[in-house]
Amino acid sequence: MNEKLQARAFERVASILKPGEQPVNATRAMVGAFSASRLGTAVTQGLIQAAAGTTGAALTRTKKQFVVLTDQRLIFLPQTFLGGPGTGVLGEVPREHVALAEAKIGLVSLLRLAFGGAGDGVSLTFPRVDKKNAEALAAALALVPKA
Repeated sequence: MNEKLQARAFERVASILKPGEQPVNATRAMVGAFSASRLGTAVTQGLIQAAAGTTGAALTRTKKQFVVLTDQRLIFLPQTFLGGPGTGVLGEVPREHVALAEAKIGLVSLLRLAFGGAGDGVSLTFPRVDKKNAEALAAALALVPKA
């Protein structure tokens, strides 16, 4: 991950962090349903972008987001047109409710995150250029102790 983008994501969430809460990792990802497949998400996103072009309206219909992992929460931010972290929080999940259910690292990498409930969670899909980001997030999820 570009260190500047990660630092910018950390800055975006700084104002909402609880006392003592520390950011651990930040990355961009395509967020989909827990049951989404790697190929399905990549093809769907490609078709949407190909059909709509690269206008701002087309990007708001995609599921591109910035995910920030802290020692206490997983925070979802919008992604800007240029791929950086946007302002505003789309959602957050307490860290004790987040579990790495599956990690498939490859040409298109996929992390499935379970959110404590039966079948509740999201899949994070990473294109080839963000493979190292997927590996880093998976490692951070495995290392961050649950409260």
